[in-house]
Amino acid sequence: GGGVYGQHDREISFTVGDAHVYRVDARTHQMRVFSNGRLLRTIPITTGKPGFETRNGTKVIMEKFDVRRMNSETVGIPAGSAESYDIDDVQWAMRLTHSGEFIHAAPWSVGSQGSANVSHGCTGMSTADAGWLYAMTRRGDVVETVGTAGEDMTLTNGWGDWNVPFATYREGSAL
Repeated sequence: GGGVYGQHDREISFTVGDAHVYRVDARTHQMRVFSNGRLLRTIPITTGKPGFETRNGTKVIMEKFDVRRMNSETVGIPAGSAESYDIDDVQWAMRLTHSGEFIHAAPWSVGSQGSANVSHGCTGMSTADAGWLYAMTRRGDVVETVGTAGEDMTLTNGWGDWNVPFATYREGSAL
């Protein structure tokens, strides 16, 4: 109020970390991991199978869990159904959407990683690859997913602003 914007001037310095971009291609069953534009590793993966397709688009790492329980009831798959699951100790889980898409270790699907999409929408990889990725990942790192038969990422299912063309985004600006 009254023309006062703050009680004190502040000088703050900070460092922006490396630019991490993970490119997931559901057609090739590969994730290419880039840091500052340089390819670090190509990881065999699996994404969502028919009926449970992974969303296309740009997502952002929202949360990280070294161990996470994953239960199909939380994503609308009833317990006892043919597609149900309840896994207490999924390692290296990194949340991408509010609706339950994660990148995580999936040792039960190693035989399909690099060749088939068999998950319920998550991006799964070996425990070793997931541990390596988890160690370098920070909240806010970018995941670009292409090649699925699924829906596109939306603005409200996670940190989805990256899916709006800049020209459209700028139209909403006060500047």
